[in-house]
Amino acid sequence: MSPRSIGLAGAVLVAVAAAAALPLVGSGYHLALGISLLYFSVLATAWALFSGPTNLVSLATAAFFGIGAYTTAVLTELLPWPVVLAASAVVGIVVALIVGLSTLRLSGMYFVIFSFGLAELIRQVVTWYEVNIHGSVGRYIFADTTTEGIYWRLMILLAMALGAGWLIRRSRLGLAVRVIGQDEVVARHVGIDTTRAKLALFAVSAGFMTVTGAVMAPRWTYLDPAIAFNPVISFEVVIMALFGGAGSLFGPLLGAVPLVLLFDVLGAYFPTYFSVILGLVFVFIVYGLPHGVIGLLESKVAALRRASLETGMSAFAERVTGPVWSRAAAHEPATDAPVLELIDARKSFGGLKAVDGVSFTLNRGEILGLIGPNGSGKTTALNLISGAIPADAGDIRLDGKAIEALPPHRIAQRGVARTFQLVRVLPASTCLENVIAGLAFHAPPLWGEPADEKARALIARVGLAGREGMPAGQLTYIDQKRLELARALALDPHVLLLDEWLAGLNPSELQDGIALVKMLRQEGLTIIIVEHVMDAIRSLCDRCVVMNTGRKIAEGPPAAVLADPEVIRAYLGDADA
Repeated sequence: MSPRSIGLAGAVLVAVAAAAALPLVGSGYHLALGISLLYFSVLATAWALFSGPTNLVSLATAAFFGIGAYTTAVLTELLPWPVVLAASAVVGIVVALIVGLSTLRLSGMYFVIFSFGLAELIRQVVTWYEVNIHGSVGRYIFADTTTEGIYWRLMILLAMALGAGWLIRRSRLGLAVRVIGQDEVVARHVGIDTTRAKLALFAVSAGFMTVTGAVMAPRWTYLDPAIAFNPVISFEVVIMALFGGAGSLFGPLLGAVPLVLLFDVLGAYFPTYFSVILGLVFVFIVYGLPHGVIGLLESKVAALRRASLETGMSAFAERVTGPVWSRAAAHEPATDAPVLELIDARKSFGGLKAVDGVSFTLNRGEILGLIGPNGSGKTTALNLISGAIPADAGDIRLDGKAIEALPPHRIAQRGVARTFQLVRVLPASTCLENVIAGLAFHAPPLWGEPADEKARALIARVGLAGREGMPAGQLTYIDQKRLELARALALDPHVLLLDEWLAGLNPSELQDGIALVKMLRQEGLTIIIVEHVMDAIRSLCDRCVVMNTGRKIAEGPPAAVLADPEVIRAYLGDADA
């Protein structure tokens, strides 16, 4: 361990020891302030576990905090403290799972509005129960605990939340939600079950929030729904997490400490203007520090780190030879047995028939060109194959097994990989992380050092050696296309779908792209390519399927279909044909 690391570890231990000793040496005011610091730190850290990587702004903190507080109020006289805390965690997680199953498909402002309304909904339900069933507005809490006990429990809870965050960030679940936060469409097409990943993290986050409410409940002695489900808590927690940096493990902690002190001063000296100042602070953070204090500091450090990562990285890549995707290399040359079949596939959008009874087969080891004028339904056909949209009718079979009813992540895991018409990389992630996203979720998954090695090899194969540590958003257009291809190849695909992958390239880049696709076919990969560059179609494709207005109008070798009068009319119109 380096002297710097030893010094940092020592500073952390001193800080922890000082915080743990506060109840022994501090006054009542300092202890109360310490409790406020700790419980807001736990809530902000728990909020960032879910909302930080997914970019889904949740205002449900007050809902889960209140559930925990009321669980304590109901059970504290019936069960010992450890059982009460465990029960609160179970209740919070169960509620999160039930709510999440119905809401985590929402995004943007719809999720924000629902999460905010959840606290009010639960508050109204609890109020009705208390008045009509229990016969009172609230409850008295007589818990066998002390202020010091609450403080130390919160310290342990904060350590557990930080530990959970550390483990999640280094797990496949952490990678999954980071991919989801940047591009959920990409996440589905690299094999990530987005609903399950978001639900798991939402439940973990809710569990910590609920237990925090359970620990804090005895501080009030008397608890009613207005206290337990105070919506201001949700906004304060969001502000704290964003101010410190929700994308960093310790960012919410950094944001909670100064803002708790600020809110304490505002509440004491400016109670009338508290809400107004709270709103101004929120506006400042959103516009002035969109990535928080830690994000501002990390951007400076990352620039220095990238410079060192990009130096000398090509040595490994130069040693990589031969194919690096096992499924493709294992494929046989083109045979009569189709690897993919579309049978009378149909898809309509309102009155527009985007795919109208299209049927074709893809043989193993061949390149099939899917061509036609703009708006003919080519990309829609690829979307049906990859599961991006469901077919209205027809069958789609991969290796003889139906896949038309499967979600996109299941189709990706079975070996269908794709690129997109508009290039989609994960801009905030490095090139290495982009490709690892493709390795970590196919069957069987690849993780850890083996995944790093294979990702570097794939990056080198597409011509990006030495750029593993560069954020994908900083690549040029052609290099982003190369990275997207490397991520698709990381799935070890049975079938690769290239949607206008050669579009927008200059003549030199086009020749390099054609050579790369030829290399993939030589290594046994089966490809469907959608393309408007006819030179590429002639050079690459064994067969072509031509579409127009959603229908298949021709099929055969490139030279034959390009000379077909109906194909010429589709491209040029009746007058020019």
